[in-house]
Amino acid sequence: MITVMINFVLAIATGVVLTLTEVSSWYWSILWGVLVLIAGQVALGMFLRRKMSVISDRVQGIMKHGQARMQAKVQRWRQKPVSSQKAAEQELAKDREAMIAEVQAVLKPLDKYRLWVPFLGRQLATMELQFAWQRKDFERVDELLPRALLLEPFLMCLRLARLWQKEATTDELRKSFTRLVRRARYGTTALVYSTFAWMLVKRGEVDEAYKVLIEADEKNEHPVIKANKEVLANNRIAHFTNVGFGEEWYALWLEEPKMRAKRTRDTGRFFM
Repeated sequence: MITVMINFVLAIATGVVLTLTEVSSWYWSILWGVLVLIAGQVALGMFLRRKMSVISDRVQGIMKHGQARMQAKVQRWRQKPVSSQKAAEQELAKDREAMIAEVQAVLKPLDKYRLWVPFLGRQLATMELQFAWQRKDFERVDELLPRALLLEPFLMCLRLARLWQKEATTDELRKSFTRLVRRARYGTTALVYSTFAWMLVKRGEVDEAYKVLIEADEKNEHPVIKANKEVLANNRIAHFTNVGFGEEWYALWLEEPKMRAKRTRDTGRFFM
């Protein structure tokens, strides 16, 4: 915001100086002032976009690496039994905390630029929203949601998941879903459509869920959507699942990952 004010001051100063020095008439001076304002904003915008792009790519890289590491553990635990489901969940929680701490270390230097950079506050709120969600700090999630930029598929699903937690009506879920996917690009909404379809199936609205998946299949090329569409078409509702999305799905807290637990061996009883 400070940079916008500085550009306005420079633009006004340019117009005043040109008028007072009679370099140009007042209406031409106004035009030059406006051009200075636009040029300053464009130059600033390009500079900030480059800076934020570098930081955003770094943050996304950290989160993707962290999620891939957790997903690999979940897959391993599915194949090999774990001694304790609770211990496995605690290990995943520890991994999430480490990932969040690493991302926050990258973002911390940006705090001092909040007053200088337009919309930086909303961008930081968007990132903090993901951390609050991972920590299950839902009170903070509710505070951040109105300020966050819900442009990424996971954030769109996060909005739906929070409504689900609050036991929102199906109409409320549908309105939010429609608004979220309206401007989404082709091939980016597989998780969003699948999340909404899962909610409809849970509510017993299987026919509508099938229609959602038909639309999803037209806008995405994803095996989970195709598999679930076939499952509903054949009335095998119990086989509907979004586990194919891996950690992205489980991170919505709608389902817990199922892991194989070790079975205690029955040695029998011995009698004297």
